[in-house]
Amino acid sequence: MLFKLASRKIECMAKKYQVHYHFIFVHADGKQLQEAVDILTKANVHPVYGDIFSLTQTKEAMDKVAKGRNKGKILLKIN
Repeated sequence: MLFKLASRKIECMAKKYQVHYHFIFVHADGKQLQEAVDILTKANVHPVYGDIFSLTQTKEAMDKVAKGRNKGKILLKIN
């Protein structure tokens, strides 16, 4: 019930844009994480990448996420 309440806003947005939304809750163990990877790989699901920031730009990256102005995943590049 708690997860249902927490994801209500996302479910409404998914319905508005006519996309499917699924929440998956897993334990942080290797077996379940590997199963999730296998499912996503089989379904050919890939994340959408947004901006790439260096580690020295971490504050700027977090500010962008906090403002909700990112499109796709924000990546931190480690050199």
